[in-house]
Amino acid sequence: MDVCDTSLQNHLNMKKLFASILLLVCMTAFAQPQLSVNNYAPIESQGNFPADLRNAANTPKSAKTYSPFLVSMLQYGRIIYGTEMNQYLDNIKEQLLVNYPQLQQEIHIYVLQSSIVNAYSLPDGTVLVTMGMLAQVTNEAELAFVLAHEIAHYSEHHTRDYNTKGKNNDAVSRYMRYHQFSREQEFAADRVGLTTYYKDSPYSYEILDGLFDVLLYSDLPFNEIPFQRSEVETNFYQFPDNYFLKTVANIPDRSNIIDTLLTHPNVEKRRTIAKGLVNNLSNAGRKTFVQPEEQFTRLRNVARFACIDQFLINHDYDKAIYNIYVMEQTFPNNAYLQRAKATAYYGAAKHKASGQTSTFMESYRDVEGEQQQVNYLLSKMNRNEYAVLALRKAWAALQSAPEDEYLQSIAKDLISDIFVKNKMRFIDFCDYPQGTSLEEIAQTGGDTTQQKSSKYDRIKQQNMNIKVLPDPKFKTVNYMLVDIHSDSLFKAWVNDAVVNAEMQAVLESVSDAHIGNENSVIIATPIYLIYDNNGRIKSREANRRNAEQLQKLMCRALKRHKITPVTLSMDFAKPETDAYNNFMKMRRWNDDFTNAGGLEMRYHTSEYLDEIAADLGSRKLCFVHVTYAPGRAFFPSKIYLPWLIPAFPYTLPVVVGTLSLRTHDVDVDFRIIDVVDGKTEASGRYSKSEVMGKAYINGYVYQKLEQYVRRKN
Repeated sequence: MDVCDTSLQNHLNMKKLFASILLLVCMTAFAQPQLSVNNYAPIESQGNFPADLRNAANTPKSAKTYSPFLVSMLQYGRIIYGTEMNQYLDNIKEQLLVNYPQLQQEIHIYVLQSSIVNAYSLPDGTVLVTMGMLAQVTNEAELAFVLAHEIAHYSEHHTRDYNTKGKNNDAVSRYMRYHQFSREQEFAADRVGLTTYYKDSPYSYEILDGLFDVLLYSDLPFNEIPFQRSEVETNFYQFPDNYFLKTVANIPDRSNIIDTLLTHPNVEKRRTIAKGLVNNLSNAGRKTFVQPEEQFTRLRNVARFACIDQFLINHDYDKAIYNIYVMEQTFPNNAYLQRAKATAYYGAAKHKASGQTSTFMESYRDVEGEQQQVNYLLSKMNRNEYAVLALRKAWAALQSAPEDEYLQSIAKDLISDIFVKNKMRFIDFCDYPQGTSLEEIAQTGGDTTQQKSSKYDRIKQQNMNIKVLPDPKFKTVNYMLVDIHSDSLFKAWVNDAVVNAEMQAVLESVSDAHIGNENSVIIATPIYLIYDNNGRIKSREANRRNAEQLQKLMCRALKRHKITPVTLSMDFAKPETDAYNNFMKMRRWNDDFTNAGGLEMRYHTSEYLDEIAADLGSRKLCFVHVTYAPGRAFFPSKIYLPWLIPAFPYTLPVVVGTLSLRTHDVDVDFRIIDVVDGKTEASGRYSKSEVMGKAYINGYVYQKLEQYVRRKN
């Protein structure tokens, strides 16, 4: 090595030393509040709203740097900024770009609230790393390679080619050309990321196998451990053996998957090429962790909790149940996991009761590994078993947090479902473990007198604390409350549920007394989807414009009756973090509500809305979902119109106009909901083919608001 080479190497070493010192300064002087699973709550953005995100939200659509994906994620409140997690990723970026100060300024990294394992590089230099990716990687160096790959996409100006000109321009050819181009970009991003940015960093080359394994099996849970029957059974009751699989489906080797029609190339090909690029490079002195390993582990656990939270919002209760089980092996008494478990079983029970099984879990036949055991069990249980098992989970969580109003509300809702809707009786639940005989009870001094069957005898029996004996007709579900059946609080809640149901039935038969007397209503921006003749959604701008017009009409309808409309929106021209976090919470609730498919239940996200409801001055939210699609140009009812002309000549203009107009298929879902307790205050559905569809939409929504106001007054 000559003098010039030595001088250059010393210069590079000094730059790396300076970068390490700067990293330590950032980690201490500018440290964000520490994220933890011990007091976990959904992650909120912190600090000032980033200028680059504000610019992105206000970038004209004609600009080259306009990113519809980024704007969409902002409008859905999915971008997280300013947290310790963001700072951790920024510190990795500085290690990768120590020799590229200009690129450091251009690249902005944010966390995307999504359980999918992925990362995205956008034309304006924004890199989005999903919570799913943060939850699945095994070390800091793997994250560094992911970021190097995405930075390479940006620096190499990778864009997707949508050109459809030329011969053989059929659908398959366009599909293949687009995806082949995407595969080439992935290989190029691996090469440039490794040999340019990752090479200049202190991170180890030996992590490549682990990172590509993460990508190869990205759809799997956080860990693979057997799901024990003790998670859903006790010494008091057991489900039939056929509720459990003897063996679960093995997770197949995915290293040889044919990638001809995949968006991204086969991971094994990328692994082979990437390892070949670093095969002759020394790994001496390179590290798996530059920042403290404890910090990585803690942040990964937080990301896993955030993914569980997302599973609950998406109503993916099968995934939530198994991943909660996995995390409880490390955090056995965690308050959030206990509440999340109660939520998952509760949500599954509500969907099961409505017959919507496919909406909250995959078929067990489509699931691999230990997760399959959960899905198989859920496929075997009946409605009553779902409800009682969910009640057990909620009751167990309440023992650690007896003042938790959310847990109280779902426990009471489940009690109402069991004892009112499902018409089970208090004496349908045995006070003795499954398998106990009357002879065994007699030997221990228990009363084996035949229980009375009249209504009044049953009431007396319950109040006298007479134990319910085993019955030959009893099944598993009849033994599932042995340990809480005699609890005085449980008895009180059961009695309240029955009495309240009777009172509610009387009230609803004579009036609409359940309508509140609020002076304001939150008017969420309607979801307005206009479809073209090919069944595709039209431009976002057209949908946004129609949604805003409908929202203004709704506000005018309320103002006529001196009710204050509170519009729920986000001003990205002058964004503030507090407003963005509130907007994000309401968006989460909206997703939760939408995924419920119209079920009336206590939504998981509602427990975080109390403060927002107080700030907005209302718990009542008016939500409208509209679909508007071209219908038939001719429909049977029009066949009678020409016959009107001879009898009524003056109808000629109307008949001609009607015959020449195309109908539209209109569907409007209208609801006013208490966002805190999940109760529906008013609802309606309008679905019809109309000539003047938009006029009918506006008229229907206006009419429903008028009806609500009249009932309220």
